[in-house]
Amino acid sequence: MDAPETDTGFLASLFQDPSDDDIRTVIAIIAARFPNDGAVAAELATILAASGECITVDGAVSADVASTGGPASLSTLLTPLYLRAAGAIVPKLGVPGRPAGGIDCLGQIPGYRTELSVREILQIIDASGYAHFLAKGRMAPLDGRMFKLRQAMNAQTIPSLVAGSLLSKKLAVGVKHAGLDIRVAPHGNFGSNITIAAANARLFVQAARTLGIKASPVLTDARYPYQPYLGRRESLLALDDVFRGTCSPWLGSHVETCRTLALACLPADLRARVAEASFAALRRHFDDNLIAQGADPDDFDALVRDTRKAHTGHVLAAHDGFCFYHLDLLRDRLVEWQGMFISEQEPFPDPVGLVLLIPPGQWAPGGTPIATVRAPESLMPDVIHRLDEVVGTPSRLPHGPDFEAING
Repeated sequence: MDAPETDTGFLASLFQDPSDDDIRTVIAIIAARFPNDGAVAAELATILAASGECITVDGAVSADVASTGGPASLSTLLTPLYLRAAGAIVPKLGVPGRPAGGIDCLGQIPGYRTELSVREILQIIDASGYAHFLAKGRMAPLDGRMFKLRQAMNAQTIPSLVAGSLLSKKLAVGVKHAGLDIRVAPHGNFGSNITIAAANARLFVQAARTLGIKASPVLTDARYPYQPYLGRRESLLALDDVFRGTCSPWLGSHVETCRTLALACLPADLRARVAEASFAALRRHFDDNLIAQGADPDDFDALVRDTRKAHTGHVLAAHDGFCFYHLDLLRDRLVEWQGMFISEQEPFPDPVGLVLLIPPGQWAPGGTPIATVRAPESLMPDVIHRLDEVVGTPSRLPHGPDFEAING
């Protein structure tokens, strides 16, 4: 016997400028009755997308890889370039990260326009095949309102709500091939462990199929830093290492993960181009996007040079042990420092960044440099002091992405 269809009539209250109380009621109903329902997620995505402007991309394959949030990944910066190498059109509706999302990292580059009209988005896609931009209340504005209320109601991790929000952005910009980097960790918002994340991935695929979108989620391990660069400008340093072919093994492994995310997202007949894409080709697509969105590649290079020079602080290992990074606490520290400098004139402040020097789980003698730090001179002593706890205190037992010691 077929399962009865879900009655999504309660979502009707979201049409035609709903009040905050209307939205809270819908959130509460989904959390209580439909927390894992693909039909509800699909209908919610449709309503959220229809609340604002939408664009349609004709002709070529339209693709994008989103993420479920979490620090240290470069997937939302690198996968668009791999997708472009395959010839896909990439309309990327981004949201600022905590502490570093793709759009706010690109926003560090002088001249890079993060707020675009529909007409400008289409012009940029026509020029470079890739546009990366903020919604800013024009696209899926109801999604933005709902997310703030979800935060207030502690409903950020309800799978139907997460899937509906993610898919609304794909609908709004006409993406037909939707990859998803599901970052699995206790602090993850779409799966605290592999079992839960896999179930949520299946829900996402089901909801996307209902909407005519081919979804390709991939589970990645977010318990440990994916790569060593943390901070908005530091993410650009990582890109520069990629483009130059000077990645450390740690960063290089993450680059291959990003390539895999792009491979999974695309139709089979385009995957060979991703597998064969050179770092020089990625830089060409990156420069094309910079120019189309108002920036100069030379300014990117200058920002990279200045950022490298600004790494004058060091965190040292407090004692002998295995490097262990408290990633959720480290994220909170970076977000706190960013909040000290945020303003209308500086929506994406980036006062502090660090580069980890030793991968998690590796042995470090006491006094060994664990990370280099960039911070304002007046703030540096406090930054170093507060990073000692979350970066500079090795574990007595090894913990890493490939192993975990058990105390006997």
